[in-house]
Amino acid sequence: MFILSHLYKFAWRTKATHINTICITMKTTTISVFLLFIIFSITPSSFLFGVANATNEPVLDIDGNEVQTGTPYYVVSSIWGAGGGGLALGMPSRKKCPEVVAQRGSGDDGIPVIFYNSDSNDGVVRLSTDINIEFIPLRPRLCQTTTVWKVDDYDHSAGKWWVITDGVKGNPGANTLTSWFRIEKVNDLDYKFKYCPAVCGTCPALCNEIVRDSDGEMIRLALSTGHGWPFYFKKAKKLAREIQQVVHV
Repeated sequence: MFILSHLYKFAWRTKATHINTICITMKTTTISVFLLFIIFSITPSSFLFGVANATNEPVLDIDGNEVQTGTPYYVVSSIWGAGGGGLALGMPSRKKCPEVVAQRGSGDDGIPVIFYNSDSNDGVVRLSTDINIEFIPLRPRLCQTTTVWKVDDYDHSAGKWWVITDGVKGNPGANTLTSWFRIEKVNDLDYKFKYCPAVCGTCPALCNEIVRDSDGEMIRLALSTGHGWPFYFKKAKKLAREIQQVVHV
């Protein structure tokens, strides 16, 4: 609860409020005709279909295929060169465990991840839905913690939250709130991550973009109120057999 209370303060302190007031004067008869037109033009089914389409659009990998749960993918920066490479486990010198979500240099795809939906019956990763993200390391690790992403490790000097590991997979609810993330579209095959969990109906709303930032030692993922950093998803084909063996252990 300490983490959640500080996250709420962070969200309220940094959130900008924009209020646009539009005043429109219309004759009563004109309003009535307009409302009748809207009521008979938009059926409940067409309205629900539009909402479902916007929410449930599948996330696509770099080859244009739907991203599947339980399948390994590399998460690589869409901005090459100075924008860095893929995401991987990082181990800061000041605190080695749990590991953090770091970014490797350009040309390095990093370590593959696997996505898990809050709805375990859906095998496709979709936009704006709650997911767990888990690194699949292929080498022995020093840390005994999980490799599931979560929000933690508040930096008091910088006033920011980092994305680290040791999260909880599954069990959506208040106790796992820090382990749920979302994917939003940037353009055709580029996406960004958000921390905007909806797995707890009674919890205060939290919603932040996720960007890359430096902690003075490495480039890491952190919460921000700015624009999210773009990534693409590359299916791990070369080591698929070895990765799948790790996944099913």
